[in-house]
Amino acid sequence: MAFDSRIHAAYLEEGPEASELSEAELRELDHAEPSPVMLFFQRLGRRIMFLLKLTIFLGLVGAYPVSIFLSHRIDDSDIAFANGQNWAYAADGVAITKIARELEGGGWAADKPNWHPQARLTAMPAWQEATADGLAEFTRLVANAAGTDGKPDEDLEAASRLLQGLPGEDMRPRLTAAAEALNRFDNRAGRKLVKLPDTRTMLVSELRLFSGWAEVDQDDLSTQINQEPTGWPASKKDIQVFYAAKARAHIALQMLLAARSSDPDLAGDAGLRAALDRAEAAWTRAARIRPLVVSNQKGDGAFMSNHLAALGFFLHDAETASQDLAALLEAPAEPAKEDVAQLDAGAALVQ
Repeated sequence: MAFDSRIHAAYLEEGPEASELSEAELRELDHAEPSPVMLFFQRLGRRIMFLLKLTIFLGLVGAYPVSIFLSHRIDDSDIAFANGQNWAYAADGVAITKIARELEGGGWAADKPNWHPQARLTAMPAWQEATADGLAEFTRLVANAAGTDGKPDEDLEAASRLLQGLPGEDMRPRLTAAAEALNRFDNRAGRKLVKLPDTRTMLVSELRLFSGWAEVDQDDLSTQINQEPTGWPASKKDIQVFYAAKARAHIALQMLLAARSSDPDLAGDAGLRAALDRAEAAWTRAARIRPLVVSNQKGDGAFMSNHLAALGFFLHDAETASQDLAALLEAPAEPAKEDVAQLDAGAALVQ
C-alpha cells in the first residue's frame, strides 16, 4: 500500500503541536484561571463525597448500638385475650399469652448468637428468665391442686418442667411445648375431664406464693442496695435483680386479675372487694415501675433516684396486701346475727 500523504495534512489541520507553541503563549497558559463555575461544582462534588463517606461510616458504627436499643422490648401491659378466646381456666390463658408475647415479640434473648444485638442486653434476659421461672412455680402449684389420687396433673407437671430452663439449651422449643401442654389441660378442663381446684382455696395458695416472691425479691434488692456501687448509675447485677422482681410482680398482678374475672362473687363481699383492690393496686405499682435507666444511687443524691429501693417499697406493700387478703379469705364466715328485738316479740306472742 502506498503512503497516503494526506495523513500529515490532517494532523496539521487539528492545530499546532505543543512543541510548536511560542514562549509567550506558554506564559499565557500558565497564568490562565479556571472557570468559577467549574470550581464551584468541583468543591460541591468533594463535599458531597465527604458527607456520603461520613454518613456510611457513622451508619456502620452506630447501627449496632441502635439495634441493641431497639431490641429491648419489655411488655408489662395487662394481658388481653383475643376475641373468641374462652379459657376454661383463665390462668392457663394468662400463661400461654405471656409465653407467646416473649417468643413472638422481641424473641427469646438467651437463644440469640453472640453477635446478635439482643445478646448484649441485660434487662430483657433477666425479665424473660424470671418470667419462665415464675410461670413454672405457678404451674406446679396448680398441678398439685388439680391432680388426682395424690399425683399432680400430668400436663401441668410437664409444662412446669419445660418452663424451667436448662443451661445451654434453647428455650423456644421448650416454651412452645409448655404452651401446648397448658393448652391440653385447658381443653380437658373445658370438656369436664379434669376437676378444677376451688377458686377461693386456689386464690389463697396463689397469694401465699406471691407473698413469698415479694419477700425473696425484697431481700435481693436490699442486698444490692447495701453493696458498694460497682457501676454508674447501676451495675449489671442491679439491673438483673430489678427486672427479675418486676417480672414476678407482673405475673402476680395478671393472675390476680384472672382470679377476679373467674369468681364474680368476690365483688359481692365489700370487705373482700376492698382487700382485693388494695392487693391489685400494690402489685400494679410494682409491675409498672418503668425507669428509663435503672439507677441504684444513694438516697441522698440530688438528681439520681434509687429505683431498687422504690421497687422494694412497692413489693413490701404488695406482700402485706396479699397476706391480708389471704387471711380474709381463710377466715370462717361469721354466723348471721338474729335480731334480739324480733326474738323478744316472738316470745311474747307465744306467751
